[in-house]
Amino acid sequence: MTKVTSTEIEKKRSADVLTWAKSVDNVISVIPNVVSVNGNTVKLKFTRMMFFSYESSFTINPSYVGSGLIEYKLVNGNNDNFKIIFVAEDRDKVKISLSYQGEKEWIVSKSLPAILGEIIRGVNKELSRARVEERRIDYSANLSKISFLSKLILKSKLVSSQEVTLNQGEVIDYLQQLISEFSEYPIIYISGSGSSSFRLLIVNGNISGVYLMKDGKEYFDEEILNALSGTFKVHVYTALSPKALEVIS
Repeated sequence: MTKVTSTEIEKKRSADVLTWAKSVDNVISVIPNVVSVNGNTVKLKFTRMMFFSYESSFTINPSYVGSGLIEYKLVNGNNDNFKIIFVAEDRDKVKISLSYQGEKEWIVSKSLPAILGEIIRGVNKELSRARVEERRIDYSANLSKISFLSKLILKSKLVSSQEVTLNQGEVIDYLQQLISEFSEYPIIYISGSGSSSFRLLIVNGNISGVYLMKDGKEYFDEEILNALSGTFKVHVYTALSPKALEVIS
């Protein structure tokens, strides 16, 4: 007899869920029953009522990875098999199913709902992190647009203007001092212009957007700040509510 449990993840882009699921490391890392991993072999331990347990090593086989469907089949030496299946049912819905067939089904079956729950939590955690990063990229791109900057400045207050000369490697320390100085504000926008230019957007203490122009090239990576040097006119703007960004965007 095969034991099966399943659920659906809704209001998530199915393509994003499947991208996460294509990595066997992602899937295995969230299974609470994993004892050890060695290459494509994973040792699983299942318990029931603390008194009964079953432990075995399974070989991981991605038996089918295709458009809209990903299936992992874990098989041990006794031909017991444990399947994890992801199916995109539409653009914003993915069905996740777990099944087990083999020895000690009465022990393993009790663990399936918990495993399924951990997989869902793993997906949600990763997609939430991806959305934060996606929003950061959006703000970085917006910092290159005059229309966005104009609205941002109108919604903000100019709190500091100064001219500074900085050597290579000093820009980041200088910006950290500015961020610390105005840390009571949830939104800080810093612009610096000179032979090179930079624009930073800080939301709730985190850098949410970076735009740099150096030698005629655009960059969206804060690490490039280490390469800047020269004399800059620096302006700092602040706003009292992150909701201002929602209106601007």
